[in-house]
Amino acid sequence: MSVLRAPSRAELTWGEVALMMRAAVKDKSYQRTPVGVMVSRYLRWFKNEWGATPTTVRDYEAVLARMSLTLADRELIDVSTEDLRAVIDLWGDQSARTRQKVTSIVRAFWSWCEEEGHIAVSPAYRIRRPRAERKVARPLPAGARPQLLEAAKHPRDRLALFCLLILGIRRNELAGVQIRDFDLLRRTLRVFGKGQKERVIPLRGPILAELGLLMVTELPHVGRLPEPDDHLVYPVDRRADGKGPEGQIVWSFHGRPKDRISMPAIHRWWYRIAQDAGLVGRGVTQGLNMHQARHAFAMELRRVAGVEAASQALGHSDLSTTLGIYGHQDGTDLERAMDRYAAWLERETISPENQDESA
Repeated sequence: MSVLRAPSRAELTWGEVALMMRAAVKDKSYQRTPVGVMVSRYLRWFKNEWGATPTTVRDYEAVLARMSLTLADRELIDVSTEDLRAVIDLWGDQSARTRQKVTSIVRAFWSWCEEEGHIAVSPAYRIRRPRAERKVARPLPAGARPQLLEAAKHPRDRLALFCLLILGIRRNELAGVQIRDFDLLRRTLRVFGKGQKERVIPLRGPILAELGLLMVTELPHVGRLPEPDDHLVYPVDRRADGKGPEGQIVWSFHGRPKDRISMPAIHRWWYRIAQDAGLVGRGVTQGLNMHQARHAFAMELRRVAGVEAASQALGHSDLSTTLGIYGHQDGTDLERAMDRYAAWLERETISPENQDESA
């Protein structure tokens, strides 16, 4: 096998090997290996013909580049199943879900090589994805929704919270929402999800009133009404504006609604509202993940309208993804079932007195 062996004192240290591998990925020199040549062709096909996004291509390249370097002394046709198992074992201390992802990427590459006629049979076809622990969605605490909405004072913040709480959009999707994505006439919101997949979500209930209120309210730290190309949640710069009467620094805040907000900034926005709502302590920026709002929405919609509707609203490309996360029954489902069962018993059970009267 062509896995890296432990270096002797006269050879490179593991740290130096790791630096070399990272440098080879960064400067694309891994593409000079026999397997790396084919990886570069695959990534070009993956981007141009399959339509993978830059983020997905980057994730795939990180795995395949490491594979190319590990198999640097192998020709494409000489790579065996055991070689690939040794490659996947490089992620052996990672979670089962990470190893699932790595295995899928490796299998996809070698399947492409077989389909393109570069090899007769994929050496990865015997490799199975590891079993992963079942992922159980953790929703927001009970009563968190009204607390968050009450703490949000501006229509812009309340509308953004509605997008999370009753539409179930992702954090990255919220960062990309612009005013023009709302269609008040058709009562819809257009969002771009993973892989830039577009979906249109119907708007119903109080979110419509909040949207109407936002359109006639000046944006915070901007001082004007919203414009179509403004982002709903945008970055805000803090600038020093001299000193106060006691020598303290006076700060001013300037919003940049035309710019997309960063993930750390929208994370801070969420926790500022959570702190104001009393859901976390002052200065706490962990423990109440924004994605829990999506979980709460999905579980509620699944109970009301079924898992198919939840899958469509969440933007999942495969129903099995929704079933794997939200298809299980929880304590609330059991409570509802027992309520229905008790009501059935009331209708079906006849007391001895009623039996005598009916006789």
